[in-house]
Amino acid sequence: MIATTQSYKYNLLGSCTGGNTTRPVMYQVPEGTPPEGGWPVVFFYHGLNPAAPPPPDGPTTFAPPDASSDLRHLTASIHELLDDPNNTGKKYAVVLPKAALQLLVLRFWDTNLPTDYNLSSDKCFFPALWSSIEGGDYGAGSQYNMDRRYAYGMSSGGYNTSRMAVSWNGDKVWKALAIHSASYAHCSGSLCSVPATMPADHPPTKFYHASGDPVNPISTMYAYYDKLVAQGYVAEVKVNNEGHNLTADIVGPGGVKAWFDQY
Repeated sequence: MIATTQSYKYNLLGSCTGGNTTRPVMYQVPEGTPPEGGWPVVFFYHGLNPAAPPPPDGPTTFAPPDASSDLRHLTASIHELLDDPNNTGKKYAVVLPKAALQLLVLRFWDTNLPTDYNLSSDKCFFPALWSSIEGGDYGAGSQYNMDRRYAYGMSSGGYNTSRMAVSWNGDKVWKALAIHSASYAHCSGSLCSVPATMPADHPPTKFYHASGDPVNPISTMYAYYDKLVAQGYVAEVKVNNEGHNLTADIVGPGGVKAWFDQY
């Protein structure tokens, strides 16, 4: 498995609502001169994570050689996004924000909690994050093209990727999404009711899902996919035979970067 040679920096973005701890944000830009308008930006949203101490300050290797397969697949996909090893001519800045702590023990996104999303911590976190990127907290803001955003994520992060289309695409900045082992923004496992009408200007979306996913049934993904296709939106599906985990499908000709490169 390819390991990226890029280093990853960290920034600690404080909570914008009471009761949540500071959130780590990992980020990196490609080597070289940004294109006119800046690098397009890919956001990765992780799935359920246990609470852990904040990462150390300064550069660090993203994934050690003995890391889990999920982390190695993620590292390989980010290597493609940053370094363009296949010389497609397209590179991306990459940002990996962490979700807020829930009950002080787990990190997962607010998108599918049984509460009003408009009152959630995530609802005020994302504008703060995007403003801080444009404002220079992650290196010069001019190196990022925040009018060309892409997102992918797994499980809880996959639902949060859908949330970019549902709550955050009024200005049409999200150009494509990749959802792994998840479904529509407010779904949660088998509890999933996809709206009859998809959000306006829903970005092209690729789904990666295991046929026998024991956590988020593949039928819930197809409920989302089928409505996108029926309403004329661009969508694709890649089915694997693994379980509820990030797979090697996200790398290579059918992977996340190849999907984003089209848009």
